[in-house]
Amino acid sequence: MKNTAPIATVCILLLTSTCGWAVDAARTFSAPQYSLELERLSSLADSIRGHPDAAERAISELRGNWIVKSNGHDFFVDTGWLIDRFRKGTSDEPVRSELKSRLHQLAKEAEAFERPVEDTTGSRAKLDQILARSEFHQVHGPTPWDRLKYRILDWIFRLLSRLFGSSSAPTAGRALVWTLVAVAVFTLAYFVYRTLRQNARQESFIPQVKPISAKGWRTWMAEAHAAARNDQWREAVHLAYWAGISFLEERRAWRPDKARTPREYLRLLPAESAHRPALSALTRKLEVTWYGNDPAGPDTFSETVTLLENLGCRQG
Repeated sequence: MKNTAPIATVCILLLTSTCGWAVDAARTFSAPQYSLELERLSSLADSIRGHPDAAERAISELRGNWIVKSNGHDFFVDTGWLIDRFRKGTSDEPVRSELKSRLHQLAKEAEAFERPVEDTTGSRAKLDQILARSEFHQVHGPTPWDRLKYRILDWIFRLLSRLFGSSSAPTAGRALVWTLVAVAVFTLAYFVYRTLRQNARQESFIPQVKPISAKGWRTWMAEAHAAARNDQWREAVHLAYWAGISFLEERRAWRPDKARTPREYLRLLPAESAHRPALSALTRKLEVTWYGNDPAGPDTFSETVTLLENLGCRQG
C-alpha cells in the first residue's frame, strides 16, 4: 500500500489537467486573525437558518483551506468539513449544532496558539540523553519522503473533498487506491501468465534428452558395426561402449540418468558384481581411444566386441 499514493497522485493530476479542475490556494492567517475569522464564522453560523446568503458568504471565505502561522510554526486547517456543514446547515438543525460546536472547539484551540511557549530546554536536553542510548539509535522524526507522502495524500484528500464532499472523500480515496492496486495486480498476473505460456511453448520445441537405454543395446551395436565398416574405428569403439551401458541399464543395474560420465557408471556397480571387471576394461578402452585419442583400428574394435561379449552382449 505504500507505493500506491504516487500512482494515485499521477492519475488525479491527469484528471485535473484533462478536465480543467482547479484547486484554490490556501489562505494564510496569523493567530489573532485566525481567532477573529472563527468568531465571524460563528456569527454567520447563528444566522444561516433561513438565510442562505450567510452560508454562501461563509463558504466563500472557507474555500482553499487555511494555514495558521503561530510562534514560528505553520498549522494546516482543512476547511472542507466546515464548507459541507455550512451548506447543509441552512435546513438541518442538528448539522447547525454540530457546526457551532466545531467552531467553538477551533476557537479554544486558537487560544492555545497564542499562549507563551514554555522553556523546555532542560526537558529537551534530558530527552536527547535518553535518545542517545544504543537502543534508540534507529529513532528519528519524519523523513523527507514521509513529509512528501503526507503532502501528496493531503492534497488528494482535499481534491476529493471538493469533488465528492468532505464526508465521502476518504471512501472515494480508498476506492481509487484499491482500484489502482487491483489494476496493477491484474496487469502483473497477466504478464506472468503470458511469460509462463511462452516458456511452455518454447520448451515444447526442445527435444528431450532420452536415457541411454531408450535405444536398445543391439541398435547401438549395429551402429558400431556400421562405423567399423566405414573404417571409423574410434566412433565404432565409442558406440560399442554405449551398447554395453544400454545392456546393463536395461537389466536395472542403475536408475537411468542422462548426465552420468563413464566413471560414474562404473562406480554404480558394486565390487562384487559379475559385470564389473568387463565394464571396467570397457571403460578404460573407451577412455584411451575416444578421450585419449590413441590410434584405433580393427584390432581395437575386435577387443571391444570381446569385452562386450564378456559383459553379456551376445548376438543370439
